[in-house]
Amino acid sequence: MKKFLTILILGLLWCGTANAELKQSGPGEYNSTSCILSALDAYKKAQEYLTKNPKKNVVVYMSCSENYWQWSWKGGKKLESIHKKSFEECTKYSKKAGTGECFLFSTNDKINWKLNDYTKKVVNEALTKTKEHDEERYTGGGQWPVRSSEIVKYAEQDNLIYKNPKDNIEGRYLYDQEDVTDDYQVHAIYILASDSKDKKYDVKGTIEKIVIIGNKHFKKKTKEKQFRLDLTKEGKLDVSFIRADKTKKQINKLDNAAGYFTGVALRNGFSHPKKLYTIFYQDKYKREWGQVGDAMFYGSNGDTEVATGVTYLGGGKTNDAWVPYLHELIHALGFVQLCAPGAIIDPGSRWGKNDHLDYGNDIMSDRGGDGRNIDRKRKEYYGHSNPNCEMDLKKSAFLDPTEKDFQLQPRSRSCKLTRWLPEYNHEHSLECLSRLDF
Repeated sequence: MKKFLTILILGLLWCGTANAELKQSGPGEYNSTSCILSALDAYKKAQEYLTKNPKKNVVVYMSCSENYWQWSWKGGKKLESIHKKSFEECTKYSKKAGTGECFLFSTNDKINWKLNDYTKKVVNEALTKTKEHDEERYTGGGQWPVRSSEIVKYAEQDNLIYKNPKDNIEGRYLYDQEDVTDDYQVHAIYILASDSKDKKYDVKGTIEKIVIIGNKHFKKKTKEKQFRLDLTKEGKLDVSFIRADKTKKQINKLDNAAGYFTGVALRNGFSHPKKLYTIFYQDKYKREWGQVGDAMFYGSNGDTEVATGVTYLGGGKTNDAWVPYLHELIHALGFVQLCAPGAIIDPGSRWGKNDHLDYGNDIMSDRGGDGRNIDRKRKEYYGHSNPNCEMDLKKSAFLDPTEKDFQLQPRSRSCKLTRWLPEYNHEHSLECLSRLDF
């Protein structure tokens, strides 16, 4: 078995050339320690690849400017080929980020980046030290506060009245209609600002069409499952209606509109422990197409976070709205978990990572592409086998058919949704949801 870390300082010196060359080792002793430590995330991934593929090779290239950096790693049989691919990909990312030239960081288990005595010590400590995982660190920081005294109870939703009498039209409901199943399910909500012109996307079937298209796409890509939708006895999508108390202008000034909409939904009684809410706001919100909405519910039985998927219908064509609908709904379930191998390393984030994938053509990527796959290689968030990363979208209670060992949203000790939960605790997730039943 290869030794985990061998520091190899090559004879190639950085001569201040305008363009780094292929296989040119990095001038680590002149760069910040934080940049070098950031590259260790790629190095660790490379070592995991080698452990699983001992007969193959792997290289890591990195660019670094002060505390900003980009890296790329590639594995395969042909060493020359992966050198070129990794170098070219790193260069592509570095040009966009303005982090300078890309240099060779490591080849297989050897670190080629030039290190001084201090950075050697720091690197060795980082690779050998095991820190206690704190899932609380990976929770959101923008939850909209809602207290139980402010809201209508779910069982009393039929007492709600229309704020604008003109909204009271045939086929529209302020409340969740009678369920046809007791299973976990996705419920749709149509929200208008206080001054929005009603386009009737709920009664005209626009929202139902978006949700159905998204569901069909999900089943096509997974070849087995779809979201269990909250349907009426007539087999139609149950879409509830809310007229918010803020104007469009006021909403656009908010830093957290999705949180506000989630809070509005909670106050209107949409707090069923077995419902995952997908919210459709009729108009534009800044330059967003969709967001995760998170509200913190403070109740007599304890506190718990409620996460929703929010789609802004004024931000693009409604025919394409199924994309942010699916994307945000998956986010609201806690994915992509940051322990997934393809989760983006993001030093600017409070998590140090980003709950998107670092490559394109996936519904959970922020790198573009038209593939919109659902974890095509089954190694990130759906049907994967990653050790110490037990959350799996395939096991979600909201998918049909549902696995016997189904999972609910990943919860931290404080009942917040956490993006990094190595071990799933089903009883804890159930207890957190039970706090909504007050």
